[in-house]
Amino acid sequence: MKLFVQLILLVSLFIPYFTKAALYVDIKKSSVGNIGLVVSKCTCKTALESELSENIAKVIGTDLSNCGLFNVKRGAEAEFKSWKSDTVVTVSLSEVSGSALELSFRLFDTFTKRELLTQSVVFLAKDWRKIGHLVSDVIHDRLIGEKGHFNTKITYIAEEKDSNYKSVRKIAVMNQDGSNIKYLTNGDRFVSTPRFSPNGKGIVYISYANGKSYIVLKNLKDHTESIISAFEGVISAPRFSPNGKSLLISHSLGGETNILSLDLSSKRTKKITKGSAISTSPSFSPDQKYMVFSSDISGSQQLYVIDFTNKSKKPKRISFGSGRYATPVWSPKGDLIAFTKIQSGKFYIGVMKPDGKEERLLSEGHKIESPAWLPNGREIIFTRTESPSNSKLYLVDLVKKNQKMV
Repeated sequence: MKLFVQLILLVSLFIPYFTKAALYVDIKKSSVGNIGLVVSKCTCKTALESELSENIAKVIGTDLSNCGLFNVKRGAEAEFKSWKSDTVVTVSLSEVSGSALELSFRLFDTFTKRELLTQSVVFLAKDWRKIGHLVSDVIHDRLIGEKGHFNTKITYIAEEKDSNYKSVRKIAVMNQDGSNIKYLTNGDRFVSTPRFSPNGKGIVYISYANGKSYIVLKNLKDHTESIISAFEGVISAPRFSPNGKSLLISHSLGGETNILSLDLSSKRTKKITKGSAISTSPSFSPDQKYMVFSSDISGSQQLYVIDFTNKSKKPKRISFGSGRYATPVWSPKGDLIAFTKIQSGKFYIGVMKPDGKEERLLSEGHKIESPAWLPNGREIIFTRTESPSNSKLYLVDLVKKNQKMV
């Protein structure tokens, strides 16, 4: 390890690119199976380099610590030689011009003495947080074998009381770590259930006015809005198909609540469920061959799956535990379905196999609901309501059930 550190420092002497504001991340396996990391900041030449390298180091440490797979510590540069590790990450930062900086990222395996990857990028100082998340994604991807989610965004409903104690609801977007909150609507109308499009370029949500339900698409690039379709009755629970060409929605009209498919090109709808049962919260499987939804077909609220490859398309019940099941959503990997369970006055967030087997409850609370998967397919975000005026977002991972507030 000592030789390797000296080699890094030696290379730094001859290649000025690595002499500026370097961060070191020392990675090793811990006894409990997590990956241990030590994040260290080197001496910086300018105040801007010092400030941003410290900020980026904190982002990397927080990201990887919160995902539940890493044990993260901070260390001083002088301690670097004494660390025993399997992998070393260097993130070098140098001012280019004005507010622009160049970041170079290198990942080494000290056991094989092999460079695993190297990347560099020029960015503006104001984007330091995004760069930190990107570095975390690369570390996670290379060492865990799964794509990181640290540079993703979350959309949700932000609700507060105005001066007249009237509820004001806005569509909001923020980074996965809770930073950089932006409001997409101004609170002048009732809005609900925002969903990202598969390509991340837009958000669809429901708005209600004059006795009608409107499906609205918000363009995140130019911030324009367009009404996709308007319905008599109540529309809820919109969900994009994986290919982004259609929406699944729940439509309540005339005492019936059924699931419709809305083609975004032709604007034509097709009824998927029929009858007097209340069917809602549809979600496609990643291959679009199946749909899971919640319904009281059997008399109580349970989860059902429809196989679109089967001509009969008859719903098959998959939940058989005690209590009621709601808000199912298929995982990005297709291997699990997340859900809300209500039993004996308590709420649970859980997962099960698509055939209903191996049900696991991950979180329990007074009122927790609305699970949604992170892109990595191993963490779920959900809403926890602690009082009528206090709702918060939480993350839980599937393996250790670690929870954290967003």
